[in-house]
Amino acid sequence: MTKEQVFSKEYAKELLSIAHQDLASAKALAKANGLRVENVFLLAQQGLEKALKAVLCWNSKPVPFVHEIGILVAKLENIGRSPPFGYDLNSLSEFATIRRYLEGREAFTDSEVQALLAQVEGAIEWCSQQIKSTTRP
Repeated sequence: MTKEQVFSKEYAKELLSIAHQDLASAKALAKANGLRVENVFLLAQQGLEKALKAVLCWNSKPVPFVHEIGILVAKLENIGRSPPFGYDLNSLSEFATIRRYLEGREAFTDSEVQALLAQVEGAIEWCSQQIKSTTRP
């Protein structure tokens, strides 16, 4: 059974801030030479994971201690918040688990990396809007 915890709404803002920082780190790393692209994807996954968890926090829902994007998307769908990317970014989950420990077995082009980062950025922006749209003035 997966452990879950309800966090404060204020923590949602902190998680969202960290998510933006993780994405910025992924983008910066993607520009470097001689690196493992898996690390770029790990940071992108971490940013998305935190952003999705921020939306759960903001809605006072239990946050599961998992790295699976698909599980977080399903939790959001259960409360009527369907991310526009759906489960398309679930493949990032393996970069937070098993692919951290494997030498790059797949080659990714720069355009593939940039496209993925753009998708994650859009997803994190969606999460930001979920919190902003329900923020009281």
